[in-house]
Amino acid sequence: MTNTGESETFLQKAIQEQGRGRVLDTIQEIQERHDAVKDIEKNLKELHQVFLDMAVLVEAQGEQLNDIADNVGRAHSFVNRGTQQLQTARVLQKNTRKWTCYAIIILLVIILLVVLFTVKPWQNNNNNNNSSSNNNPTPPPPPPAGK
Repeated sequence: MTNTGESETFLQKAIQEQGRGRVLDTIQEIQERHDAVKDIEKNLKELHQVFLDMAVLVEAQGEQLNDIADNVGRAHSFVNRGTQQLQTARVLQKNTRKWTCYAIIILLVIILLVVLFTVKPWQNNNNNNNSSSNNNPTPPPPPPAGK
């Protein structure tokens, strides 16, 4: 009403009907209400801005929460893969120990066979028996006495 120009006619009509003092009180009251409405409007704009700021913060934190959830999921998969690899390593380690023991036993048998065939202790016993009989020879028969 204040923007359209009808306010002047409205005020003149009100002054004629009720008197100047009462109209001024009413105008003062209207002005106070208008100022209060302007304050409320200002407060609502500030509140709206607070909500917009909160929405931005919530969205940013939501992205951070999504990033955290993604990282936790990846860490979980890494832990699972690591656990599987440790179990595989344990099995391989046991197999390696078993085959190492087999290899050591086979190597010892081969070394024993090489030593036995190189030294040939069974031939030394026969040679010792023959040589011991040669070391203690029986005396040769005496020469014939009558010639």
